Amino acid sequence: MSLIRALVLGVGLTVVSVAAADDKKETKFDAAKIVGTWKVTEGKKAGEKASDDAGKGSVIIAKDTITLKSDMGTFVISYKLDAGKSPVEVDMEIQEPEGFKGTKAKGIIAHEDGGVKLCYHPMGGDRPKAFDSTKDNGNYLFLMKKGEEKKEEKKEEKKEEK
Repeated sequence: MSLIRALVLGVGLTVVSVAAADDKKETKFDAAKIVGTWKVTEGKKAGEKASDDAGKGSVIIAKDTITLKSDMGTFVISYKLDAGKSPVEVDMEIQEPEGFKGTKAKGIIAHEDGGVKLCYHPMGGDRPKAFDSTKDNGNYLFLMKKGEEKKEEKKEEKKEEK
């Protein structure tokens, strides 16, 4: 009788532990979900609120580039993701304009609640470990939501695909 109890208890513990492991599984990062046109809704630079100008432009994320369009001009940044890390790591390098070409930054990125979070150190510092921006860590943190695509941007994306 005690053998049956031990067997039932063992099976019960196995089922509970498998269920608990399923609950802890993180959802797989889907890089396709970050592709699109985004608007900055909130931003911090080294702990300070980013100027309102940060939300005026658009952020266009393609398969391997991020294009920032603002009053300051257009910046094209190549990026690579490491979705095997948690949080997902992103390595960025400015391609345009020429004066900034080659500038690199290490960051982390997440897609959640229909938006994108991007945190990085702008001066080539250490990769952030969490999505936070303080005076001490010097990180930049931006929250973005889907924005409206302008006809010009759609034409440019189609040209890039060809």
